[in-house]
Amino acid sequence: MTFWTAIALIAIVAIGTEFVLRIVKMGTRYSENIERIKHGYPTTDGTVPRSGELRHDDFTNINTDRLQ
Repeated sequence: MTFWTAIALIAIVAIGTEFVLRIVKMGTRYSENIERIKHGYPTTDGTVPRSGELRHDDFTNINTDRLQ
């Protein structure tokens, strides 16, 4: 393995790792925001969902139509 091949291999692995970490971070942030919205708290960036967006009731009364 030459020097430049090793450098290219390390660069490819680093770029792939960074991509995977960003995807995991986005998914974690999304799930945290959903949990905060469920409990009525603002999201992690400080925004509060508007009345047309997700609310606590959207998650608690999902299956009430089938129960009646």
